[in-house]
Amino acid sequence: MHKRLLHIIFWVVIFCNITPAKAQIAMPDTVCTGTSRVYRVNDATVPSTYTWMIDGVTQPATGNQLNVTWNREGSFLITVQEHSPTGCDGDIRSGWVHVFPAILANAGPDATICFGTPYRLNGSGGTTYHWSPPTYLSNPNISNPVADIPKAGTYIYILRVSGNNVCSATAEDSVTLTVLPPARVSAGRDTSVTLNQSVQLQAVDLSNSRFNSYRWSPASYLNNPAISNPVSTPRSNITYNLTAGTIDGCEATSSITIKVFDKPDIFVPNAFTPNGDGLNDQLKAIPVGIVQFKYFKVFNRWGEMVFSTADPQKGWDGIYKGQMQNGGNYTWMTEGVDYSGNVIQKKGYAVLIR
Repeated sequence: MHKRLLHIIFWVVIFCNITPAKAQIAMPDTVCTGTSRVYRVNDATVPSTYTWMIDGVTQPATGNQLNVTWNREGSFLITVQEHSPTGCDGDIRSGWVHVFPAILANAGPDATICFGTPYRLNGSGGTTYHWSPPTYLSNPNISNPVADIPKAGTYIYILRVSGNNVCSATAEDSVTLTVLPPARVSAGRDTSVTLNQSVQLQAVDLSNSRFNSYRWSPASYLNNPAISNPVSTPRSNITYNLTAGTIDGCEATSSITIKVFDKPDIFVPNAFTPNGDGLNDQLKAIPVGIVQFKYFKVFNRWGEMVFSTADPQKGWDGIYKGQMQNGGNYTWMTEGVDYSGNVIQKKGYAVLIR
């Protein structure tokens, strides 16, 4: 709030042995906390001294003016008495000063917010409130609206408040909200194992989110559910849900499914539909308990090899030499070595469905 200087003039006339000294004061005065005032009597050229008091407490000033900064609310009595060089004292004159609380907007502390997490602002300092811009706020005209920001970035909100007393001038403050990018974690690809075979799980930070805590659920068959890379020895099919926490208190989730088979094998579906719908679009060999996957090959009815890979993550999409192949039966062959060193060879037929 801007400080204003108020000059309150005491006119003092001294008539020693004739009449008592008289003074006139422009009171009461009304100010806001934090305001400075200068109160004067007579003129600086008048060769008198003065006794100033506030609520009966003598002030250091002895000249014709009193400088006061009002820091407390309440009503205060100022008194002044003139002392002339001739030894005459004037009448004690007084006036009230009423101090009201100043309007000081407080938009609250700056904050860092996890992506997708609503944040409640906390403004104070007035009786009416207005936040700007109103974007993403539940209500810009209350002290504590909820900010639900859908995009990562830095957002500055300005709070303007006003009061209902003499100190009703509008004051403002601002708060900066930093919305972090979404945290992303991967629990790994779904996999298959044989009974009594262990699998090493591994949480992967996909967004450089600085994860520092991990929780795998359920904890069944895990050697430690609270680390990034536990070992699972499942006895039945199971899906693990991973929750990873960042140093900023944000969380990301992922899951992995492990299928358990009785013995090592290589499975190949008997049909696939490469139509781009995301379901069974490729013909793949699925190794279980295989430590060395040697090959997976597909042949058409004329014996031409239309696909070959040594990567079990890759499959045939029904295209050969840049051309989509016709529907019908195709022969496949595959080979691998299990964790006991046994060679597994299999072959069969799969139907390409259009």
